[in-house]
Amino acid sequence: GEAAMAAAPDATEPPAPDGADPAAAGAKGRAARCITRLASRARASASETNVGLELLCGLTVALALVPEAVAFAIAANLKPAIGLHSAWIIALFTAVLGGRPAMICGATGSLCVLLPNTVNNHGLPYVFIAVILMGIIEIALGLVRAGGLVKLIPAPVMIGFCNGLALVIGLAQLKNFKDSSAKGSRRLGSFDAFTEDDPWITGMEAVWAGIITFVAFAVCLLLPRLTKRVPSALVAIALGTAIEWAVVRTTGARTATVKDVAGLKGSFPTVAWQSYEMPPLNLDTFRIVLPLSITMSAVGLLESLMTLNLIDEITATKGNTMRECIGQGIANVACGVLGGMGGCAMIGQSMINIGSGARTRLSSATAGFFLLLIVMVGYPAINVIPVSALVGVMFNVVYHTFEWRSLKLMLLSALPKTLRERLFSDKGSKQKIRRADAFVILVVTAVTLAYDLAIAVAAGMAVSCAMFVFDTASLISVSARDGRDAATGQAVKYYDVHGVLFFGSCAQFLTLFDEKSDPDDVRLVFNAGYIADYSAIEALNKLGERYGSYGKRVKLQQLKPGCGRVVKKAGGLLVQELEVELQAEEILSAEREHLNVENWAEDVGPAAALTAADPLDAPAGAGFSSTEA
Repeated sequence: GEAAMAAAPDATEPPAPDGADPAAAGAKGRAARCITRLASRARASASETNVGLELLCGLTVALALVPEAVAFAIAANLKPAIGLHSAWIIALFTAVLGGRPAMICGATGSLCVLLPNTVNNHGLPYVFIAVILMGIIEIALGLVRAGGLVKLIPAPVMIGFCNGLALVIGLAQLKNFKDSSAKGSRRLGSFDAFTEDDPWITGMEAVWAGIITFVAFAVCLLLPRLTKRVPSALVAIALGTAIEWAVVRTTGARTATVKDVAGLKGSFPTVAWQSYEMPPLNLDTFRIVLPLSITMSAVGLLESLMTLNLIDEITATKGNTMRECIGQGIANVACGVLGGMGGCAMIGQSMINIGSGARTRLSSATAGFFLLLIVMVGYPAINVIPVSALVGVMFNVVYHTFEWRSLKLMLLSALPKTLRERLFSDKGSKQKIRRADAFVILVVTAVTLAYDLAIAVAAGMAVSCAMFVFDTASLISVSARDGRDAATGQAVKYYDVHGVLFFGSCAQFLTLFDEKSDPDDVRLVFNAGYIADYSAIEALNKLGERYGSYGKRVKLQQLKPGCGRVVKKAGGLLVQELEVELQAEEILSAEREHLNVENWAEDVGPAAALTAADPLDAPAGAGFSSTEA
């Protein structure tokens, strides 16, 4: 309607001056009116939004992002500047283009754990190419609306994902207690701190590093219980820095600082091709970065869409998964072009923002803008931060990422009933989950430690699907009842089908009928059943052939709309012994096309071939019956 109004001539529009193009003047007038309407909308939105609260929430999140971005970059064997620049680039782009207002995005631990191997084996420029390709993949997934698939991920897989991520990040922090002057490569593998030959720090340096780490972790853990007005991570970093410079250095000891690991300089990011010797964009480079890009896009979208769904539940609003995928993809393309490590949604910072009252894009955009100012102006303060304080902050991330309740769930599932009732209260003993679900949690966690998050989620989904198929396959059943046809008075056997007929239940389905003893008129009633796939069509064909060998016919009745469409579209594949009762056009029967493995009779002799071709005319004992085939 507004577009039509903008296109319509305005009676108040002044006439074009002599010599001016009337079309150009009209276009300018329409543009001015559109801008006026957009400005009025912005003023109306601002009047409904607490601008001061949104700005304050954004500043708070920006301060909390600084230590985590630095910690993630150092953990990934990158310079702190790369983590900080990545954080504000991702935050700004997703604030404008993302599908969830007030959600905070930036450099995350789930992505940083994927980078060190590529950095060490191929070089930093390959990471930038991988981040760009990651963004392209996310855009493509958004365009095909793949974001809705996150709803299909089972809860045990989600729990295993969180537990595995927490363990990977936590174990990787032990690398920071190695001698920073050693020349060994820095990796973020789960057990690299124990398998590499770099020496551990010793003496007073180790003691003070442990103290600073413990203090930072304790502050992050306990300060939110007292007040949430200031970011606990920021206070922990400040206190750890104070201990380093006011206590440790005065005693003659020291611990490693950000400057010792990778100093930060205040500079605006430039295009990666201007600052680095980038690899050629050929097939070899594509083969190197493609596995990393696929893994990063899968992990990034999984974490982002999980966070989006959580914010939807808290705020009772609805985010746009398609827009989030596309917006995050564009942000990562820009981040890779500017030499960043990529990013996705940050569930912890998003909860801080939402919990503080933020509800609009202004807060998340403000966080990115203030973070940029901090990087450009406050870099000297970042260089003096002790690495041990950042490790304490990361351990806090580990603590809040791990699903501690899953330990009790898995313990209860492993114990027999008598022990559960003896060791726990009546209510506690009844909090058991299936052992299969507990097994999925363990599988996802273990595969995360051994490989990576994307493979772990895929393995968990595969195990969950296999268990679902196994359980559902046994739920198919039929209830038989005798009756008579109202028109002819002949005996009729009705089989009411219950459950889903699909590839997993076909074998069980075929054992539920008595082809020899049933009357000539057999009817399958699908009022409580469902025909799901081609395997179901094949099972019905086999059943029809079995009844046909006794001169009987089978009729399918009361098909639901969904399975009715499946049967109708496959009508040309149905054998002539099957009849389908549909209100639409009649299904034409055809000779069944057997699978190749069923045509073995041609190679085993004429008697067997005769049996396969016409079991009624075959001599007794020759070959197999059609039922056995």
